[in-house]
Amino acid sequence: MIITDKSYRSAHVGAKAHNLFIMRENGFNVPPFFCVFGENSEEAEKYAHAFFDDSGCVSVRSSASSEDRKNASFAGQFRTELNVILNGIEEAVKRVCSVPKSAGFAEYCKINGIDPEKINVCAIVQKMIDADLSGIIFTANPQGILNESVVAVGRGTGDNIVGDKSCSTVYYFNNSDGIYYSEQSEDSPLISEKTLRALLEHAEKIKELFGSENEYDIEFSIKDSEIFILQARPITTLSNADSQIVLDNSNIVESYPGITLPLTQSFIRTAYYRVFRSVLLRLTHETKTVGAADGILRNMVDAANGRIYYRISNWYDIILFLPFSKKIIPVWQEMLGVKNKIVTSHIESKIGFITHLKVTFSFIYLIISCPRLMKKLDREFGEMICFFNSMDLENAGGEEILKHYKALLDKVTEKWDITLVNDMYSFIFTGLLKSRLKSKKFADADSAASYYISGLNGVESMKPVSELIKIAEFVKARGADEVSELKAIKTAADYRVYASKKSAAAVMIEEYIENYGDRNAEELKLESRTFRTDPEFLVQKIIAYAETGIFETVQRTGEDIKPLKGLCKLFAEKAAEGIKKREKSRLDRSRLYGMMRSMMLKTGAELAAYGRISAPRDIFYLYYDEAERAVKNGENMQEIVSERRETYSRFEKLPAYSRLIFAGEVFDKSPKNVGGMENRSGAKALEGIPCSGGKARGEVLIVDDPTACPDTSGKIIVAKMTDPGWVFLLVGAAGIISEKGSLLSHTAIISRELGKPAVVGAEGASQLLKNGDIVEIDGTSGKITVTWRKEK
Repeated sequence: MIITDKSYRSAHVGAKAHNLFIMRENGFNVPPFFCVFGENSEEAEKYAHAFFDDSGCVSVRSSASSEDRKNASFAGQFRTELNVILNGIEEAVKRVCSVPKSAGFAEYCKINGIDPEKINVCAIVQKMIDADLSGIIFTANPQGILNESVVAVGRGTGDNIVGDKSCSTVYYFNNSDGIYYSEQSEDSPLISEKTLRALLEHAEKIKELFGSENEYDIEFSIKDSEIFILQARPITTLSNADSQIVLDNSNIVESYPGITLPLTQSFIRTAYYRVFRSVLLRLTHETKTVGAADGILRNMVDAANGRIYYRISNWYDIILFLPFSKKIIPVWQEMLGVKNKIVTSHIESKIGFITHLKVTFSFIYLIISCPRLMKKLDREFGEMICFFNSMDLENAGGEEILKHYKALLDKVTEKWDITLVNDMYSFIFTGLLKSRLKSKKFADADSAASYYISGLNGVESMKPVSELIKIAEFVKARGADEVSELKAIKTAADYRVYASKKSAAAVMIEEYIENYGDRNAEELKLESRTFRTDPEFLVQKIIAYAETGIFETVQRTGEDIKPLKGLCKLFAEKAAEGIKKREKSRLDRSRLYGMMRSMMLKTGAELAAYGRISAPRDIFYLYYDEAERAVKNGENMQEIVSERRETYSRFEKLPAYSRLIFAGEVFDKSPKNVGGMENRSGAKALEGIPCSGGKARGEVLIVDDPTACPDTSGKIIVAKMTDPGWVFLLVGAAGIISEKGSLLSHTAIISRELGKPAVVGAEGASQLLKNGDIVEIDGTSGKITVTWRKEK
């Protein structure tokens, strides 16, 4: 029986064939095809001569009734034959329709609860496209990034690519931002942006056609710029359930733009955890409730690819403790510039009535008391500065400095939670003001509200600028000699000589550094250079101000807007008060980071003097616990720093995505050859492209001939390349390293299905490794570590 339409359900002909019929009916450019069962193979060959006009070759692929399930995709289990001549169709159909009889196939069925005797297999006989390019589109990154589509493309037909016989270029497209980057291997082909966008558009339409609850991988070919769709199947390894982790850089990107180094990551993770824990305890007065939320509180922020994000679902979890949270959340989203308004949280139902009641009273009390509590924080922060100034950092050793560091962190995080209340205070009253202005029919309520809460007298964020202008005015008034003396300052050492003279200008500059030396671009990154750490930068700024004459005060506009009355006036005053205190706390926060920076630089200097790192600033490449081990245990961290420098230089090549949605745990990428990055294809490094997560440790087994059926049990397979037949070797292996490959290769696909760690694109691995070596592979980072070498 020849099947030429979707009249047979997917349960009979298999989802692969059924999906092709559906796509063809909906206008997708699917090469001509028909389906047939094995017992009709002779009929198929006769039919094909008329159907394909006796021209060209065909592909014969299986479509099984049990394929493409979430619990069993059968990736790599069935047969495909390409470039079959028309007179060879009968035998090809027979081979393709035969259910595998191997022990490995039987075991696969047993594990997944499938009776192999009940599997129906039909053959898809399809016109063979003599493709210029072929590849696969993943509507979500199968490594586990749900809002990142992946397009992999190589020369020739698809079997060359998935079999790792052809080099491929992989494009990673962030669906939230609409931006992408590519990774090339050797001389792999590039496609135009127009073609890339066309492929992604095809993928999006196919996803809509079959249902957006699933993600899909879609095979395609391109001939003379014409795109052909060859197959579409669900990605069975991804979950759209509650395990999703949503990272969003709304607002936080202002504090941590670009790459942020490990030491800063450690600091902010701890600070956010402790501050949010304190505010939740202040709201609930329930240590049990706070303890239950510990996993949420420890992950208010996260890092991916060296960039800082909110774990925004966790923020919603905390906000949902608040009364009127459904009204507060839109205001919070607007104030922080959160573009995606979907609330990703599942904690609301877990909050009991009594807890809600306590939080309601606490929240109202805190909002009313916020101005007073913020004034109290100002006084307490002054005490923290005195505490810091009492430290004798110059003569302190590393362990003593770390004690000071922890003590200061404790003091701050015990009290800083009130700034979160003040943020909410500011957000709420600004939102109320805008709402009230809209009800009063203001032509543009948003801009009006902005006007009424701006131009605040004495706001702290303006003071560093106004004080710097005063110094520049003074320098200019002193004449050319004063300016020339400042121009001679090129280094921090030069500045120290200048400051030691204690001239009037030098005294002003020293006072400025003491008060505002930490207010700099990217000031909340401990690794940033500031006016305090590098005063020559401040001198350059003073010279620029003096020479350009930037002395005029910025004038407000919009004085024609009428004065406010009643509730509008009250809301505006409250919002302005909150914003003013918020700016003060932010300046204090920069001072706090300056204290931490000073302590870490002093610690770094000690570690460098002992040779545990190469230079003081290398400490920023260490996480806090690593820095502590270097100080207390004398561990040498030079190799770690060197590796981190390389890793973070690669992160810099990646686009700065605003949102990342992970199917499971957050992970970093290990990009290679991104954009204009130097081609490292000739490097003989033990690293590669991560394609199946997890870690594995085992004995190396170099496999040149898979037909020899070597015993792979518990081994780390090392190969130049693989093909679909390797699936039976992979079942028992601990993991695999392949010199060739990409995210779309069968090595990657099958490894993910089996849950085996895999690293592909590890050039030179079969030469650098020997049988019997013990290695550890990390399928998340792509790193390969030799833990023991077999003697020659």
